[in-house]
Amino acid sequence: MIISHPRRTTISRHEQFQLAQQALRRRDRGAGLLALGASLIVGAIGALIWLQPLIAPIPASIAINLIAIGIGVACLIAGWRRYSFHRQLRAATAITDAPVIDCWIENAFEGEPGVIAWELIVAKPDGKEVRLRQAQLIDPSLVAQWQHAATVPVRYMPVNPAVSVLAIE
Repeated sequence: MIISHPRRTTISRHEQFQLAQQALRRRDRGAGLLALGASLIVGAIGALIWLQPLIAPIPASIAINLIAIGIGVACLIAGWRRYSFHRQLRAATAITDAPVIDCWIENAFEGEPGVIAWELIVAKPDGKEVRLRQAQLIDPSLVAQWQHAATVPVRYMPVNPAVSVLAIE
């Protein structure tokens, strides 16, 4: 059962799920993916260098190591993106009030986290207005508190408004 409290506009269940997934990805700082990618690449290269001469050059063993290297590179790229997002977030200094779109408890994920979604409306330095819907995981006990809020303070980067977070302690 989803306890949803839409504010301005009703958002679909599909959009709620997407915002919750985005919030879960944003919570991860990428260290695990960086470590996994590095270990896959080092292990596959080590297997190609040291173990391959011991056994006959079987095409399957070479292919498995090349696939492991490819997966390791993909993990490194994803981990670096998450790490750089959090590094940019530390540099985000601009604060604005953003209207709350919805506040709900997401039961599709383990632990049933609370999610608060807001719509960030900012003018970029080039003068264009940007409207972004973003979400953040909150403690499920805070959902009742935030469901009555009309706006939330959001800290963001003026150059890249997609880098934003609730500005609450």
